Amino acid sequence: MNGPSVRMHPASAWAVLVTASLGVLVAGAELMVVAIALPAIVADFGGWDDLARASWIVNAYLLAFLVAMPLAGRAADLWGARRLYVAALLLFSLGSFGAGLAPYAGQERGLDALIAARVVQGFGGGALVPLSMALASHLFAGRARATALGVEGAATFVGMAIGPVYGAWVLLNVNLPLPNVHVAAWQWIFFLNVPIAIVTMLLIYVIAGGVETPRVRARIDLAGALLLSVALLAGVGALTLSGQRGWTDPLILAGFAIAAVALAAFAAFELRLRAPLIDPRLFAGRSFSAANAVSLLTGYTLATAIIGGPVFVNRVLNGSAEQSAFALTALTLAIAVGAVVGGGVSALVGERITTVAGVVVSVAGLWLALAWGTTTDLPTLMRDLAVFGAGFGLTVSPRATAAVEAAGASAYGVASAMLQITRTLGMSLGLALLTSIGQNRIDELTELINDPPRRDSLVVALGHHEFVGVDPRTNLLLVDLLEDWSRGQAAEVLHLVFAIALGVAVITVIPAFFVGGGERREPAAASVTSLEPSA
Repeated sequence: MNGPSVRMHPASAWAVLVTASLGVLVAGAELMVVAIALPAIVADFGGWDDLARASWIVNAYLLAFLVAMPLAGRAADLWGARRLYVAALLLFSLGSFGAGLAPYAGQERGLDALIAARVVQGFGGGALVPLSMALASHLFAGRARATALGVEGAATFVGMAIGPVYGAWVLLNVNLPLPNVHVAAWQWIFFLNVPIAIVTMLLIYVIAGGVETPRVRARIDLAGALLLSVALLAGVGALTLSGQRGWTDPLILAGFAIAAVALAAFAAFELRLRAPLIDPRLFAGRSFSAANAVSLLTGYTLATAIIGGPVFVNRVLNGSAEQSAFALTALTLAIAVGAVVGGGVSALVGERITTVAGVVVSVAGLWLALAWGTTTDLPTLMRDLAVFGAGFGLTVSPRATAAVEAAGASAYGVASAMLQITRTLGMSLGLALLTSIGQNRIDELTELINDPPRRDSLVVALGHHEFVGVDPRTNLLLVDLLEDWSRGQAAEVLHLVFAIALGVAVITVIPAFFVGGGERREPAAASVTSLEPSA
């Protein structure tokens, strides 16, 4: 196997990796932390009356995060991952600072300013992920590369795990008085990102200020970037809204149609270029395609676990928000641990065996989840989510290693970005199906409970004839009965969702068998510039 593209002392290389992981961790935390602060943010901007606009506080970050990944991945191959990582950190910190300042623009303009700042923040955060993975791919080779990519992959999920706890801590404990200036607690969630980003930038300059990853002599494909961005925004946007509006809604169908046309045009256009944004020919490689297929399918199962687990705690077990957070933390921490372990195991036994083992463990976790019911205790649920998370984590490093090595050194950034895109698409599909199934069932239950004849038939079927003709608004015992019944119904709905995810996980074993296998695609020596000090 070829050596690393960037020559550094191993200790220095690991120092760069750990520092780069800090930025990825913060970006991962941002995916979760704003969800904790959202009620306070919305309250300061006039409440939930304009829910459609308020939802863009989250959506703007997520969509910008997604669009930034392929652009950053290709840019890393063209201009160097280290300098662009610093630029992405700067962009993330500027967006964070702007989000913190948004309330001072006034209640009406402030919300628009916050959404705009979240777009900037999302671009920076989304770019950090493929840039850090490209950097790790150039810094390490062989067994060390697998371990490094496992550590880098774990950083996002560590951030997701600590995000809710960190957000709650800031809201409850951070209150730095400034003369004549009111600063809400939620603003500090954004302001505190700035010093963290600055410290990370300084560390990168101190540790790796004189080196840069190899660069390909080519121009950025702006037309391809536009087509791919349209395809991603239309496709993910349609998936996101499909659970609420229905799969046959004209807006949803139009979104899918635009995404399909833009994606087809993108592929046709890229095949004609000498230096495409993403070369479709990469997918002709068995290992590269298999790694992305695993990323897509495991992304689907991850969405089921990361949403379905906390919902089960809340809706079926009547658990508190804190208990839901415990369940989510068990899942994400297990993913982080699994990613690190997977990197080490992959270095010893290879990508294929590790990926298959991870998929099998995730299948076991989803199988255990099918036994959940109204009497399941929280520790059991956390254990089962942790089993799934450990399995998912085991697949993170081997599929990343297989993809970047199949793509070759001239496309490490692109390969890293594609894995993030396919995982995000899988998560979007999983979330859309979960929302669609759940929303349809909720609508059915609401109609049943609000229809007196059907409600009477239900209480008779449940063996409580005494409630026939009784209005739930006047009888708490009937309310308790209907609540217990609805908990059981919610459990059935989530069982269906987890059963579908289990089927997807079983199918994932097939592409997992084709991950790795020694396939390599290295560029000609003339196509990559030599290392040089950064400007």
